[in-house]
Amino acid sequence: MKKNEFSGLTVLDLSRYLPGGYATQVLADMGAEVIKVEDTARGDFCRYDEPGINGVSYYFTALGRNKKSLSVNLKSDEGKEIFYRLARKADVILESFRPGVTNRLGIGYQQIREIKPDIIYCSLSGYGQFHPSSLKALHDINMQAQSGYLSLNGGKTSPLHLCDLASGMVAAQAILAALYQRSVSGKGNYIDISMFDSFVWWNSMLDSRYYFYGRQLEAKDLEYPAVCYNIYDTSDGGKIAVGMVEEKFWKEFCRLTDAPELVPVQMCRRHEAPEAFARMEGIMASKTLKEWEEWLGDKDLCMAPVLNKDQAVSNILKQENGLIEYHTFPGTGKVLQTNIPHKMSNLPLSLDEALPPPVLGEHTLDQLTELGYTGEQAKELAEKGVIRLSIKEE
Repeated sequence: MKKNEFSGLTVLDLSRYLPGGYATQVLADMGAEVIKVEDTARGDFCRYDEPGINGVSYYFTALGRNKKSLSVNLKSDEGKEIFYRLARKADVILESFRPGVTNRLGIGYQQIREIKPDIIYCSLSGYGQFHPSSLKALHDINMQAQSGYLSLNGGKTSPLHLCDLASGMVAAQAILAALYQRSVSGKGNYIDISMFDSFVWWNSMLDSRYYFYGRQLEAKDLEYPAVCYNIYDTSDGGKIAVGMVEEKFWKEFCRLTDAPELVPVQMCRRHEAPEAFARMEGIMASKTLKEWEEWLGDKDLCMAPVLNKDQAVSNILKQENGLIEYHTFPGTGKVLQTNIPHKMSNLPLSLDEALPPPVLGEHTLDQLTELGYTGEQAKELAEKGVIRLSIKEE
């Protein structure tokens, strides 16, 4: 990757799975040196999620590019010493252990702060470092349930882990804010990211609506689906998304489809105007999906076909805007990569020089060499199980 203002930053990522990996992907793609500090047994568990190609997981392939891997046993004294040396040169440390684990390992914020006073240390947990629920076994769906969100979406699971993504985004924002603050004040920061709190923030519009409705909110109280804002079936089993909330679009659609009776019930929900929904369903079922696409060709209306993933990815690839691209990586061969969407004139972000996700321990020897260890010392540490060297290094 080309050098830029982020190239001098070093981030130690001790996290596993999506929240931490999502946050550090932003920093890695922006040019920071992100070192995944992984255990010597399996490393980040997302390395093994199916589906995979040649033993390489889709999960780790999506999150691991432009990162390095150092495999070390942090329970050993020698392993801790390696981490302390790393921490002295680091700018950011991110971890997602249960609260208390890093302190027991001797690598908690206060312990690292003693050797690196301006460190930015970010902890990710379910409910924050001091909430008892963070010590319990809970997953994304459990936190969605406790936020009230699942009562409003029909109790359906999401194809995306919403709390994980929310907390990853919040963590990235907080780390970047802390880096800016440090550039002004010279002081480090401890960042306590709660996955639950992050998702509650995403729920802010729902919670405000709840209050304005007299402290109650059910799915029927949401403004959508409405007659003008819904997903309808076409005659051939396709689906089309209708989002004509502006009056001008809705009136034009009603005129073109000879349905003037639908104009006044534009924003009605199903329980308010079931006959309007039936009428709209009949209109949309009068054409195939392709016929609707052709009909929309010369019209400016808020309607779009519901694409499957293959269709959607193909369309994005045709745009050649760098958002999604194919890359060939060792181990997997040709794979799909999705760029982070930040477009900044003085910080161009491209996947052209993206580095492949690292093998577990791929950069252990390089990092130890930079820290002052000799090759013989590294070999001895590997034999003792303190570090793990990748097959490449062995």
